[in-house]
This record gives sequence, structure tokens and C-alpha cells, in this order.
Amino acid sequence: MRITQNYSINSLLRQVNLTRERINVYQRNLATGKRINRISDDPENIETVIRYKRMIKFNERFQNTIGSALDFMYFTSETLDQSANVIARVKELTIQGADSLNADEFKAFEQQIDQLLRKLVNLGNTKFKDRYIFGGANTDKPPFTLAPDGSSVTANPDGIDGALKAEIGDGKVEQYNISGEQVFNSDVDIFGTLIALRDAFANQDTATISNLIPDLETALDQITEANATLGAKIKRFELIDEQYRNENLRLQEFLSKTEDTDMAKTITDLQMEQTALETALRALAKTVNISLVDFM
Repeated sequence: MRITQNYSINSLLRQVNLTRERINVYQRNLATGKRINRISDDPENIETVIRYKRMIKFNERFQNTIGSALDFMYFTSETLDQSANVIARVKELTIQGADSLNADEFKAFEQQIDQLLRKLVNLGNTKFKDRYIFGGANTDKPPFTLAPDGSSVTANPDGIDGALKAEIGDGKVEQYNISGEQVFNSDVDIFGTLIALRDAFANQDTATISNLIPDLETALDQITEANATLGAKIKRFELIDEQYRNENLRLQEFLSKTEDTDMAKTITDLQMEQTALETALRALAKTVNISLVDFM
């Protein structure tokens, strides 16, 4: 009789312990929102969870690289817009000043163009997060230096060309910068043109002033084309970033289906286990009391 009662008590104790373990699991799943919190929770699907998480992390690494490159390109494009506005203003002043009649007018145009020259040099030396955007591969030194007397602009002797590249996919690397050489020195030397124009106003040389207008038009086209090239790069990087974003959304959905807690079902299961625990505890209490009576 006692063996049977001991067996019943031990059986009830095992049932109570198992039920408590299941309750702990359900409570943890509800608290974390995940039904797989450790390998033992679902050995069959844990590899799938790990694979999805690895793929998401892999994509996010490329997204971070693409995002940094896009920020650099957005800023560069804004600077190119400002540079184009400077050239457009110089062209406007040149057309107006070509018909100047007295020294005061020539002097006024000379001063305005000199100010715009200095502004353009500053734009050429623009930095984004401690990197000179038009330095080509040499981003740690100013690309352009204006002589103290304003007579010339010299480029960084280490070069203002070269590519900045970003890894946008597994084994895929692409350039994301526009070099200072491409913007300011490709078809026409823009700084040299502005210096020659300013000096022509200083010398009241109307013939040279008129002859430089086509160079200003070329300079404006040069900057605009550089910005268009950059715009195409921006579109490509944005498209790739969107592809990664969409892929990660799909992976997150797959991951959620695999590891997330089904809240409604888990709450129902938890309530059932709590009821089962209460029943087992009452049965255990009754059995223990009976056992004590028999023993006495």
C-alpha cells in the first residue's frame, strides 16, 4: 500500500515539476516575445533562425556602407549645386561688365569676381566628416590652395584625382566620389578662368572679358555634368539600398514566423498549464495527507 502511495506521490511531484517548467517557458516566451530563446527550445529550427539572423546582419553591413556613401554623395551634390550657382553668377556679371564704361565699374566687377573666386575655392575645399570631398583619393589635404595675392590656384601635389570606393555587395565595389580634377579641371580650368576674368576687369580689357564668356559656359556645363554623373551614382546606390531593405523585411518575416511567440496561443497554453498545476497540487496535498494517516 505504501509503495503504491509513494509511487503516486512521486508521479504527482514529477507532474508538478514538469508543469512548472512549461509555465516558466511560456512566461519567458511572453516576456521576450520569442519562443526560441536558446538551442534547447527548438533544436530543429535553431539553425534556420541562426541562418536568417546571419543573412540580415550581412545585409545590414552593406546597408551601413551604402548609407555612409550616400551621405557623402548627397553632400557633394549640394556643394556642386552651390558651385554651379557661383559660375552662373560670374557669367551674369561678366555679361553685364563687358560693356563697362569707366574705371569704377571695372573695379566693382573685379572685386565681385574676386570674391566669387575665393568662394569657389572654399567650395572646392569643402569637407564632409573630416574628408575633403573633392580631394579624390587624398581626402586628408586641401585639394586647392589660393595664392596669398590671389594670382593662382594650385592643386594638391599629391593629386586631386582617384576614387573612393564602397563595398556594396559580396565582392562588389563601386566608386562613389567625384574628383576635384573632374569638377574643376577637366574641359576647362575653372579657377584659372576666373583669375583671368578678374584680371581682365582689373586691366579694363573688354576683348578678353568677352572671349572668356564661352569658357564660363563650358565651366558651368562641366560642373553640371559632374553633378549628373554623381546623380546617377546616387540612384544606383539608393536602388541597391532599397533591395537590401526589402530583402531584410522578407527575412524578418520568415524569422518572425520561426521564432516569435504566438501570443494568443501561448497565453491560452499558459492558463491551461496553470490550471493543471493547481489540480496536481491539490491532488498531491490530498495524497500526502492520506499517506500520513496510513503511516500513523
